[in-house]
Amino acid sequence: MKLFDRIEDVWAYLESIPMFQKSGTSAANFSLDNIRAFCKRLGNPQDKYPSIHVAGTNGKGTICYLLEKTYSDAGYKTGLFTSPHLLRYNERVRINGQEISNEQLLKFFQEANLLLDEIKLSYFEISTALAFWYFAQQEVDLAIIETGLGGRLDSTNIITPEVSVITSIGLDHQDVLGDSLEEIAREKAGIIKKNKPVVLGNITGNPLHEIERIAEEQESTVYRTASLEPEYEGGIISLKNGSIKFKTTFRESVNKWNVACVWKVIEILRQKFKVDEEQAIHSIESFSGAPGRFEKLHPELEWYFSGSHNAQALESSLKAVEDMKSKSESILVFSGMKDKLSPDVIGQLHGFKKAYFVEQEGERAAKFEDIRKLIEAELITEKGKEIILNELQTELVIFMGSFYFYPIVKRWTTNVS
Repeated sequence: MKLFDRIEDVWAYLESIPMFQKSGTSAANFSLDNIRAFCKRLGNPQDKYPSIHVAGTNGKGTICYLLEKTYSDAGYKTGLFTSPHLLRYNERVRINGQEISNEQLLKFFQEANLLLDEIKLSYFEISTALAFWYFAQQEVDLAIIETGLGGRLDSTNIITPEVSVITSIGLDHQDVLGDSLEEIAREKAGIIKKNKPVVLGNITGNPLHEIERIAEEQESTVYRTASLEPEYEGGIISLKNGSIKFKTTFRESVNKWNVACVWKVIEILRQKFKVDEEQAIHSIESFSGAPGRFEKLHPELEWYFSGSHNAQALESSLKAVEDMKSKSESILVFSGMKDKLSPDVIGQLHGFKKAYFVEQEGERAAKFEDIRKLIEAELITEKGKEIILNELQTELVIFMGSFYFYPIVKRWTTNVS
């Protein structure tokens, strides 16, 4: 039996468990049996507060952060569960924007000590159970829960939310979710619950038909955000043919769909969770962005980070770059997982003035040898980073790729003057 006397014991325990970041799908558990049994022994904390469940290929993180801000600003005690963490494990679990403390983390592991020994959970399942437990302990008014991978067999999928959201359907994690958009749509639609509404982002064609079919089986009302006619121009997002407008800091036009999803959720839940329309507009307009989602890294320099790691997300981020300056005048610094560097992805990375590549640790990480045959790029090492970063201070630079690249970039750029 593992003893958790100090927070260092928790970090050591988590380090000992395979992570999806480093080990891929071998670190995941695609069954709800263990998490269901574990949470039952905890007293089913996930059933003790209302929740919103968010799935989708892209956009779900931004929507979750937007929902958290909107409901928190409106006076509700909100819980937020997201993944992966970018800098600290504590980021995954928040209440009204405040990360779970080390003291509360330690308390969970101490209380669940025997149970963790008895029911073996994956890294993500432990994080999920922690979030459910903490939100119940803190008696949140509303929890926003982001899926990790897929939906149907995602460990978050033991909740019965007030409303489900499916943001978008794109090709990603095909080794787990299926090779076609229809198969992936079916997996995402697994979060739809009996008689509970579902909000759909920019989803069309066969994936839409698949989701609507599953929703009909579940007697779930479908709300398509296309009915809001979202538009984007220069940071201005408008809905309902311009009758509702938001002056935002967003640089990617895809965020019109994220805002539309949030607006539709607010409308659906208005009876239970009243949010004044003007207050909601203010919350969305004052939203500074989800970390790692086309985030400006420096107050003076034109350096941005985008955690775009599939073709759909890359297209959106590269369009935002082009809106500021042409690719041929911009610099790319990228890094990613080798299972993500498909021809579709690499194909979009051509055409920059100069491209640099950064190697990460772990068996999933792409290596320079993997990509140098596919794209002309220069390797950045720890030793040479300062010279290159100094040279790039007058350039528009997009740091792009896996979210696991984010902490490296933040460490490199934080002290740049």
